Amino acid sequence: MEQVILRNAETETLRRLKTLEDISYTCSNLFTSNLKEIGNQVLEYSARLTGADYGLLFFQDPSCMHILVAASYGLNCNFAETYNNKLRFKLGFEEQGEVRPSFRAMLSREIIILHEADKLNIGSGFFRKCTYPNKISSLISIPIIVNGKAVAAISQYFIKPHDFSEEEISFIKTTANIITSTIERNLLLEKAHRSNEELQLVNKELDSFVFIASHDLREPLRTIESFVRILEHKLNKKLDSEDNYYLKKLIYATQKERKLIEDLTLLSRATKDAVESEVVDLNIVLKEVKFELTAFIQEKNAEIILPERLPCVTGNKEKIASIFKNLLLNGIKFNKSEIPQVTIYMDNDANFDPDKICICFEDNGIGIKEEHFDKIFGLFQRLYSEDEYEGTGAGLAIVKKILEKYGCSVWLESKEGKGSRFFVTFNLHI
Repeated sequence: MEQVILRNAETETLRRLKTLEDISYTCSNLFTSNLKEIGNQVLEYSARLTGADYGLLFFQDPSCMHILVAASYGLNCNFAETYNNKLRFKLGFEEQGEVRPSFRAMLSREIIILHEADKLNIGSGFFRKCTYPNKISSLISIPIIVNGKAVAAISQYFIKPHDFSEEEISFIKTTANIITSTIERNLLLEKAHRSNEELQLVNKELDSFVFIASHDLREPLRTIESFVRILEHKLNKKLDSEDNYYLKKLIYATQKERKLIEDLTLLSRATKDAVESEVVDLNIVLKEVKFELTAFIQEKNAEIILPERLPCVTGNKEKIASIFKNLLLNGIKFNKSEIPQVTIYMDNDANFDPDKICICFEDNGIGIKEEHFDKIFGLFQRLYSEDEYEGTGAGLAIVKKILEKYGCSVWLESKEGKGSRFFVTFNLHI
């Protein structure tokens, strides 16, 4: 009997993890800060996490300060339209009572959980009419906090009594974090598109967002990783093929998010850290990077050709190593040759500044169309799908950001199907 209960609990955890993956994937493909659009895409997924009978996403309209419904689940399809046209509630003292838990969650910025809600007149008369003859026994309301302000709340309602476990609440919090991150990201992107004059300011804000997000996103990632490890340990070979498929998908999604956070952190450091000035021996850096990539090089049957001798430069050894690593990885990864080859040499012809040196990374890879030369240095810009070539699309953006910090540059020469040559300049140590 205990094994059956354990198996059921593990299956439920797996189901919730899969739903959380669906939410993350959906939000990653949404490029709007409009809560209605986000809510219509996410609310049903959110209700699946808990098995709620009804769900509502409330938000405060900044134009009139009324509380409106952005999306509904389990209710009449016209519920939101009727509610928004006929009811005009505002946040206030009278709404802090238990009858409006969504409003109270927004005011307190805390999760509100109610049991024995059937003893209270929960919600508006219109809501109770729409759920009649059912009565709400339990509910939970989670605030959506954007830039420090509670702008919305997700509420889930249960006809039967429902006990919220710590695991369940953790999943719900993660859902709210994903929605918040989606809104904040898209607000910055929308602002960037509005005016070229604001682009420089937006870039600074985006850098700050990247720095914060790279840390804040670790919390839901740790939650997912913990549950995946528990499932791996407890279930071992007991899962059927479908469950194994879901588990592998979750592990892959977790690893992908970890890599994304690492790249975001590298990018934010490249733009935020003070410019260091130390003598860096490029020969040592290249050998260390090549050694670090030994397993990847052997796996791809690649060949790295190093120069006999390179001069010393001024900069930061860790950041220069990051540049070399990204360029080597790209030369090997975007390559269909039987023996991917990257040749590194100093290009004296391109050395137009006597205080700088120019290093070339030449590969025999798939090449790049000239029309995409500028695009590939943008953040998360991909020319190919993940199914063809894995990665986050942040590598060359990191390279460019680091070099710009030191007054250096990167450019390329390439033809589709005929390989690429990436040129990077460094400040020569005199």
